[in-house]
Amino acid sequence: MDGIDETIVDLLKANGRLAHREIARVSGLSRSAVATRIQRLLSSGEVVVRGVVHPAVLGRGALAHVGLAVSGRAEPVAARIAERGDVPFVSLTTGHHAVIAEIRAGSALEIDTAVGELRSMSDVRTVDTLPYVEVIRDVVGPTGEVAYAVDGTDIVLLRALQENGRASFVELAELVGLSPAGVRRRVVRLLDGQVVRIGALVRQSGEDHQVAMGLGIRLAGDHRDVTEALLRLPAVSFLARTLGRFDLLTTLRSFTPGQLTETLETVRSLPGVSDVESWSHLRFVKESYASAGLGA
Repeated sequence: MDGIDETIVDLLKANGRLAHREIARVSGLSRSAVATRIQRLLSSGEVVVRGVVHPAVLGRGALAHVGLAVSGRAEPVAARIAERGDVPFVSLTTGHHAVIAEIRAGSALEIDTAVGELRSMSDVRTVDTLPYVEVIRDVVGPTGEVAYAVDGTDIVLLRALQENGRASFVELAELVGLSPAGVRRRVVRLLDGQVVRIGALVRQSGEDHQVAMGLGIRLAGDHRDVTEALLRLPAVSFLARTLGRFDLLTTLRSFTPGQLTETLETVRSLPGVSDVESWSHLRFVKESYASAGLGA
């Protein structure tokens, strides 16, 4: 992946359905060259563009971050956790917690039950839980309040967008029996209503050179000035307010370790930040926000 590919991926992260002409305008390539590069990235499996449905629409509005200290090898533990349907994210990490995961469930009680099941796993020594108060920026998924009620046609469209976020309006129209213009109106409403967000994910294969770092941030006062500053940093791919030993939890992603280092230094120096703990994501074992099921 070269610098132009990285530019294209960054644009698709922000808007997975961005037109070839808009990407060409920003990147300086022709539309045909952009189309060729996107096809190559998608065909390689290195990049996927999918729709991610709001957790509340899926009946999973309660979220929590868990860090697990393990005895012995961490990979088998991470693999078993990745089999759970209520866990969309699992990572092998450095530091005290060899495995980090995210739980998305229907209630705080279901989160508690899931944490108890993780504690009972063999080779798991401790589980540290951070319930989310608010997800401010998600890796791909929408945040905030859902402002649009879905019907059966919407669900069919959402399922299709989960599989292929760049499916054309013509392809989507054939699925639901509407005109492409009618489908376009529905998709726009779903996007504007925070029901779904469509973006690119780069698979951390060990060959794409993307690096990721997690930060646990403690604050000296109110969170708003700090969160606004964090949202302006390009490397911040995830940001949530949490209850527990951290006030904010964030993930940094970049194609260069230097950018992560500079971003970490910037975060440490922000007014209102009293302490920062960091850990490296060595390998994403599971990252399947887009694969959650939708009811009929």
